[in-house]
Amino acid sequence: MNKHLLALVAFLALLVSAEQTFPLSEDLKLRLGASARLRWEFFDQSVIFPNDDEAADAVRNQYLRVRARAWAALDYQDDFTVNVALNSRFHKVSNSPSNPNDQDAKTWEFPEEVVFDALNVVFHHFLVENLSLTLGRQNFGLGNGLIISDATPFDQGRTMYMDGLFLKYKDEIDVAHLFVTYNRWKDDLVCINDKNRRLHCGDVFTAGVYWTHTFSKAFQTDLYYLFNDVDDNHPLERERNHYLDASTSLHTAGFRLFGQPCDLIDYSLELAKQAGRNDKHGDNKGDMADARLNFHLPVFEEIKPVLGFEFVHFSGDKQGSKDSRGWNSLLSKAPLWTEELMPILLNGNWTNLNGFHNTLRFTPYKDISVLFDITDYRLDEQQDMSGKHLGLLFSTSLGYKYSDNLSFAFQYAHFRPGNAYNNGHNSNWGRLEATVSF
Repeated sequence: MNKHLLALVAFLALLVSAEQTFPLSEDLKLRLGASARLRWEFFDQSVIFPNDDEAADAVRNQYLRVRARAWAALDYQDDFTVNVALNSRFHKVSNSPSNPNDQDAKTWEFPEEVVFDALNVVFHHFLVENLSLTLGRQNFGLGNGLIISDATPFDQGRTMYMDGLFLKYKDEIDVAHLFVTYNRWKDDLVCINDKNRRLHCGDVFTAGVYWTHTFSKAFQTDLYYLFNDVDDNHPLERERNHYLDASTSLHTAGFRLFGQPCDLIDYSLELAKQAGRNDKHGDNKGDMADARLNFHLPVFEEIKPVLGFEFVHFSGDKQGSKDSRGWNSLLSKAPLWTEELMPILLNGNWTNLNGFHNTLRFTPYKDISVLFDITDYRLDEQQDMSGKHLGLLFSTSLGYKYSDNLSFAFQYAHFRPGNAYNNGHNSNWGRLEATVSF
């Protein structure tokens, strides 16, 4: 089945172009497109339960995920654009500890929901030349994604939308975003086959500003502030590695310094602090730090080797404290470092964690990219009587862009638990992916 689907994707990609444009009048044009993403994935049960002997001996989870996306954009001159995109994704489970393997909503059986991934209007020149306004549903990410990258994490990469107002100012040296959004814990705009899917721990209101200033190519800055209000009563139930009640009034402020002072080096340094009140009327005291340094090696320049080092810090809760000292990754519960073994282990919640990343990226041939990563993860706050060494992660990825509308990817990760687990078992995760766009 998998081979036949991949063959069909490759055949279709040879027949179509990436986008179709239809002039409707002198001022109006319609753009249409679609894509299909196929992911064959597997992971061991010990990814979720590293300490469990039964999980280590259980059969491996294995399934095919297919996400179909169709979109349309209506452009009126250079003044405004109306965007609509529909998504649907289903899983076909071929192996799992459950019996039977396909269990309705738990495994996303076909036919699945059809949802709006985008539904917005963009005013390209709002009031002044350099100002644009977007109203409605859209994907939105900032910086390295540590603050905003996925506002709908519980549908596992199907959508990443935010609903609201986005104002953007851009000139040669400044880019400023002002945004106000409100995302419900579930989608109220499902078109077909509503499964009542839970997309977040609660209803999330967001208001924020994000400003990027360019002094030079070598020195650029981000400054940001976000306010979030989370109402976790729809329904009140515990998500793995989350608070039972995730309701909070959260303030997040931070800055990032980044740039490329020369052809051989680029860097990024980001610091952020959180405040506000949690569900127990205690204080939010989370903090985050991320430092990155990449060396564009002057050897074997034809393969463009880049050696990267990164330290990331997400503060952890102190046991017994009324205050929330752990970092709240509210809108960034996403795979931030390519592989998905760690997001599965942590259930997407980046908190109480220090990571030391060492990466090597290169391009051995045109349109082929390779990545190797070794990361040592340590807890910020020790849990129970165990140690603070969470474990060592080895990961790799291989990408191949066959054409503008067909690409392939292979990803694999292996985790060796540390002394944070008193009975830790090694685990594996992997993926084969094909994406075709029409």
